Amino acid sequence: MDNNTQKSGSNVGGIVGLVCGIISIVLYWVPWFNIITLILGIVGIVFSVKGRKNAPGGKTGLATAGLVLSIIGTVLSGIGFITCTLCVTCAATATAPYYY
Repeated sequence: MDNNTQKSGSNVGGIVGLVCGIISIVLYWVPWFNIITLILGIVGIVFSVKGRKNAPGGKTGLATAGLVLSIIGTVLSGIGFITCTLCVTCAATATAPYYY
């Protein structure tokens, strides 16, 4: 039994990066999932870059799509996380009692 578990012609890193990128884009707008989608976007970027390097036969289409979607998902999730944090902070300070 050989140690090569990857099928010839498959790009596991590209597929994982693509799935992480799709999930991060689909769920970025849900306020409580922003940090999870931010992490998924970063993981997708890492796997997509590795998938582009290790692509068999120069087939980097899945990895490139995963890289693009992961970058977009990471940026949108980061913006969503920052705006959600600011919104919660403003709401908390607006309801705090003022002592004069």
